[in-house]
Amino acid sequence: MRSQIYDILRDRIIKGYYKPGESLSELKLAKEFKVSRTPVREALIGLSAEENFVTIVPNLGARVSDINLRDFQYILEVRLMLERGIARLAAHNVLERDIADLENLMARMEQMTEDNVLELIECDKQFHQLMVQATQNPFLAKYASTVLDQFNRLQNLMQIKPNRMQADMPVVIAALKENDADKLEKLLLRHVENFVTKVKNLFHIGTYA
Repeated sequence: MRSQIYDILRDRIIKGYYKPGESLSELKLAKEFKVSRTPVREALIGLSAEENFVTIVPNLGARVSDINLRDFQYILEVRLMLERGIARLAAHNVLERDIADLENLMARMEQMTEDNVLELIECDKQFHQLMVQATQNPFLAKYASTVLDQFNRLQNLMQIKPNRMQADMPVVIAALKENDADKLEKLLLRHVENFVTKVKNLFHIGTYA
């Protein structure tokens, strides 16, 4: 039960259902899930220790972790390293089913308008999941999800529309088919940099180092 509660709370935090700084009452959550407080407490501790989605303050309880620019810089550094590795591995290990999954996603996106921000954000998340899938590396999939979901949380909270995603999808798929790691790496890094630029503009801060 602890793992189920963990996944539900994690999903709510990522999607912005719980806002930064919001209190997470063990008692209320236990009543909602119809369990004792123990599995709720264990889930909150896990979300704090494993992914920093929750902050636990002694004598005050748990709350949703804030998003600060220092932590974002740290996560960004890891994300850029991950994208380079994902591009290299995906270009060499991609399977036909991965290409088919990406083409299906592209077909869905072609039916969307620029106003469907939440749907585009969800497609953006699925795109990155499919890129990780294309690496055929289960360990990378496990650890990349933590970093990618931190970005997805910020994207949902601020409703940052993915930039150039619809235009880049055919180019990404072509690079995968050609096993062109250099081209794929440039495309994935540009995608992240576009996102960072939007965050920078929203917060009125200078470019990250």
